Amino acid sequence: MTADKKNQATTRDVKAANTMIESAQAAATGDDSVLMVTFTLADQTYGGDILQIQEVTAMSHITRVPHVRSYLKGVTNLRGNIVPTLDLRTRLGLVGNGEEIKNQQIMIARTDQGLLGYIVDTVREVITVPKSAIEPTPKDWQDADHQYFIGIAKLKDHLVTLVDFNRVVHSDKVLLDKIKAG
Repeated sequence: MTADKKNQATTRDVKAANTMIESAQAAATGDDSVLMVTFTLADQTYGGDILQIQEVTAMSHITRVPHVRSYLKGVTNLRGNIVPTLDLRTRLGLVGNGEEIKNQQIMIARTDQGLLGYIVDTVREVITVPKSAIEPTPKDWQDADHQYFIGIAKLKDHLVTLVDFNRVVHSDKVLLDKIKAG
């Protein structure tokens, strides 16, 4: 596939993801369900609160920031806003087969720390999950390495581990403030 065709495919994927997210956010859900955006990391499906997602962008130039943790890839310019960007797969300690890296996307999320970019392998879909289908995180996951997970959604044909975008960077607040300040 030529670089031009690859860029066109990536642009279509990003536009489709943003259209899906905007439509889902506009739809009202009842108190008995939650809207989740699903995404893949290392061939596994994860989900997060759709209301935190501002948009999805294609991988773009990320300016490296020296002397930061390996999962903090740097900052990206989003229409004049400097957005710290992190590799969610690396942050969660996941290893992929390398194929996912070609088509990664950045989910721009509104968090307690401001706008943050989360690099994911692919944004998949928006789903409505009944609250009754969400199990709490298993007790043995409630340690420092698993603090980012808030539950597991039991869907018809698979399970989706739910990520809290605020918890992923909670311990990095001071570092993120320094990165944003320049």
